[in-house]
Amino acid sequence: MTTLDPVADLIAAATVGTAHRAIDLADLPPALRPDPRAAEPAVALLDAAALCALAARTAPNRRTAPPDPIQPVPERVPIVPDVVRQVLARVERQPVLLVEALTLIRQAGLRLPPDLVPVLLDDARPAVVSAARPVTGEIGRLLMRKNRRWAPAAEPDPADRTPWDEGTVTERARWLRALRRTDPAAARDLLMDGFARESATTRAELLGVLDDGLSADDQDFLLTAVGDRSRAVVEVALRLLTRLPDSPLRRDMRALAGRHVTVARRLLRTAVTVTRLGPDEFAPWPAPAGDPWTVLLGRVDPADWPAAFGGDPLPLITAGADELRPLTPGFRAAALEFRHAGLARALVSAQLAAASARVPPVVDPELWGILAPPDLRELLERLLDDRRVRADQVDAVLAGRDRPWPAPIARLLARWLPTGGTQNGPAPRPMWDRWATSAALPDCRELAGAARAIAERATGDAASTLVTRASHAATLLTVRAVLHETLRPPGGTK
Repeated sequence: MTTLDPVADLIAAATVGTAHRAIDLADLPPALRPDPRAAEPAVALLDAAALCALAARTAPNRRTAPPDPIQPVPERVPIVPDVVRQVLARVERQPVLLVEALTLIRQAGLRLPPDLVPVLLDDARPAVVSAARPVTGEIGRLLMRKNRRWAPAAEPDPADRTPWDEGTVTERARWLRALRRTDPAAARDLLMDGFARESATTRAELLGVLDDGLSADDQDFLLTAVGDRSRAVVEVALRLLTRLPDSPLRRDMRALAGRHVTVARRLLRTAVTVTRLGPDEFAPWPAPAGDPWTVLLGRVDPADWPAAFGGDPLPLITAGADELRPLTPGFRAAALEFRHAGLARALVSAQLAAASARVPPVVDPELWGILAPPDLRELLERLLDDRRVRADQVDAVLAGRDRPWPAPIARLLARWLPTGGTQNGPAPRPMWDRWATSAALPDCRELAGAARAIAERATGDAASTLVTRASHAATLLTVRAVLHETLRPPGGTK
């Protein structure tokens, strides 16, 4: 035999046959040599192979430990109690509650059990993964270093211009935002340099980045952009100038609105006068692309209306004054642009008052979304008292509210849900779930009791449906109460 591995020679001989490959069993270690040796080479080969296989299965394990064995990961914070682990299993299919649980774990200064860490880092829901990362402990940080797809996306480095010079429009905008956060002036100057050479779509996208940290220092550049050849760029520039309180645009729009709307106090009432507005009156600013009144009022802060108009028009809007009804789209645009809760209240009140036996209530979820909490409670009660309101309208109103809901809102819904659906039946299941997952944590025990009471009192044809929906809501509320009571930070409120 001429090779250095006699066992490999056995394999080669067995593959091509002993007639084509000679073997010398004397090269094998003594323990692997057949004794007695068969005269037939093929039989001797099989005997040697059997001895080799036996030796491989019975030989002691001579492997040595690696020179630098992996040590256990030292953890610095304790694991969540077992009851929290059980709750996490219960809410696995409820992303809102799962994120809430993970947030509470972080606030309590605890971490997940190690076996749950890869499961949650591999979750398909980005919000869940984002909430899980801070509570995975040292083992999570190790896993995120080993598996880059589990780690959060790295923030752009403002010192590295590569994304700006070579990236896509989205990558360039993201990098520019990072620079804007660290050095607003440098970001603006970089954008100005070569701005005209960009495509129209790119110019509009990148100009919008100035919304981050917008200040009067950006005004001159924005005034130049108003003269851009692209309407999309012009609209972005006008929108940003509208957000600068002392910009020439805001001053001119206030003056223009004041020339056409007058609110005057008379002996017994407040009168309003509205005169015709033409697109040509916007000069030197671009003529509006849409309804002139909607564009104009959307650029005037409602806080400036009393000074511009000579009086406050909000009471007249609430009362549904005939002279102001044609301006309603403009009032709505102003409420949304400036997040003016008082104007939103006036418009929503007017919508509810306009409902009649023939006209069901109109619901504008965006206006409801900027109502102050006391106004929301009052107006929501009025809306729920109208039996013609649809469940989807109520759901649209509540979907836009920040969680958690104030206790008065949650209690209102507790009274409405049993009969808020079609034909005075239970409201749809998603609304019960939204109620149960949006209530404030300290209120969960109380509301869980209310849900159980609803289920216990259920009667009639819809009783089975009502029991199912109320009982499920009670379970969700109870789970949240357990989380709150178990994970309440030291010194936290009850």
